[in-house]
Amino acid sequence: MFLRFRPLLLLPLALWVAGPMRAADEPGVVALPPFMVEEAAKGPPWRYAQSGEFEILSRCSDSTTRALTETYHRLHRLLTLILPQELQVRHAVTKTVIYYDEELRPAASQEIIRQMLRGANDVVPAPDDIAGVGGRGVRGFAPSPQTRRYTFLPNMRLWDKDAMAIFAIVRAGEFDSDNMFLTPDYVNYLVRNRTPTLPAWFLAGLMGLYPQIKFYRETLRLEPAVWISPAETNVLKADPKKARALLPIAAFLRGDASANQQTKEENIRVWAAQAELLVRWGVDPRVEARRAGFWKFVERSAVELPTEALLAECLGLDFAGLTAELIAFLPTAVRKEVTLRHGTPITPPALALRNATDGEIARIKGDWERLEIDYVRRRYPDLAEKYIEQARRTLHRAYDRDNRDPRLLAILGLCEVDAGNDAGAREFLEAAARLDVVRPRAWYELARLRFRERLAAPAVDGKLSATQAAEVLTPLFTARKQAPPIPEVYELIADVWSACAITPSPGHLAVLAEGVGLFPRRTSLVLRTASLYAAHGPVKEAIAFIGLGQRIAEDDDDRARFAELQSRLPSPPPEK
Repeated sequence: MFLRFRPLLLLPLALWVAGPMRAADEPGVVALPPFMVEEAAKGPPWRYAQSGEFEILSRCSDSTTRALTETYHRLHRLLTLILPQELQVRHAVTKTVIYYDEELRPAASQEIIRQMLRGANDVVPAPDDIAGVGGRGVRGFAPSPQTRRYTFLPNMRLWDKDAMAIFAIVRAGEFDSDNMFLTPDYVNYLVRNRTPTLPAWFLAGLMGLYPQIKFYRETLRLEPAVWISPAETNVLKADPKKARALLPIAAFLRGDASANQQTKEENIRVWAAQAELLVRWGVDPRVEARRAGFWKFVERSAVELPTEALLAECLGLDFAGLTAELIAFLPTAVRKEVTLRHGTPITPPALALRNATDGEIARIKGDWERLEIDYVRRRYPDLAEKYIEQARRTLHRAYDRDNRDPRLLAILGLCEVDAGNDAGAREFLEAAARLDVVRPRAWYELARLRFRERLAAPAVDGKLSATQAAEVLTPLFTARKQAPPIPEVYELIADVWSACAITPSPGHLAVLAEGVGLFPRRTSLVLRTASLYAAHGPVKEAIAFIGLGQRIAEDDDDRARFAELQSRLPSPPPEK
């Protein structure tokens, strides 16, 4: 069983590339995702290439595209020194990167903003007032109390349940590859979305450590540690014996900071400092054998309880031994910089650039524009329709020319779902499924639409027949095989069995237990799983799921649901 609760201490997600954009924080500024209208920005052709796990669509020069791609590859290889590939989120859908030459932007931006404001109550800014794009940020124009200022974010990362895309506007010749880096927001996305969820101490420790790391050419440089606070660090440097005692390792690994016996905020601060120290100790390049054991311990702690036996198996230490190691390491950590590098030079993969086909342009650019819809709808709902229209235009530019790439069909279906047009999505999703598309969210959305249709006409006394259930479960099980896992897939599997006239077998229920193992803090999934186990599974396991639900429930209503479910259970059989 994977039933345990691990509190997560995580930083928020934001943008990728040079740093977070602040334009949206200014009063009256409407900071929008890029809006690319081909007719408004004539210029060089789109170029296409595939590099590793990324597809690249570029409207920059080939030399700039190669330099950016080589830098991107180098940064990701360096990242594996502190975050191995197996500890990062995996996507079955190839990630995409779009590079756009800044020189193509000004005329397009002016025309787009005028189109957006046409018919609105806003004052159309004069051409010289349209916001431009700087190297590391956004230049705005002088505010007017009566006018909303429209600008476009030059660097963005957007993601869906199953995919990620990056857009970067590039000023050719003015980026310094030696000083580029992956932002904490991006690294946080890679590690936070990995399944099974990594232990809380590792997530907190890595993200606490990461801002202290400098990317430089083929090395990572780790600055000396700050132990809890600058004041406590100075005390430690002056006399290591006066350093604050570490939290007990067993409780610390469980996410329990209460042994510090101070305020909640202070307890968390000390716990986070110890998490950072443990990660720093684990990645220290001076003991290579320890690094291998450390990564093994992190990975296994995602699916096993962090017991002393597990620690001994991975690192050859008991809890007392690890405590002694960290105490001995701490004075060095606060004094010395550490340099990490790979044993061999980083060699970027060959990049075969060519002109992009109409289908590639429509698919990659259209999927980016689809991802923009939700971003805009949540922030500026009155402008969302413009982005929906643009995404549809781009995608249909290929579809209307008889392009039936299953990836394009899936994106067309998802675009209609995101636009609130489920009826229009069904045809595209069914067509993509017939072509065995690799797109887990497309399979989930198809199952959702089929379930709603079958539920409206149940075949067996108000319940779904075995055939109806199979028609919904089939796409769900396809989605389950594709990365990353999607929690809604498991929830819909549970809903199908709850609505089905057929009793789920132990194997069917085990699929739901698998889902809880992947998403142990998702209350809605745990409740569905506990309910089905209570009705059809072993009582002992039902009690375990209910216990998990009671620990993670965040409000009284959820706690009451788990309590009511527990009250209906018979007593478990005695242990033999």
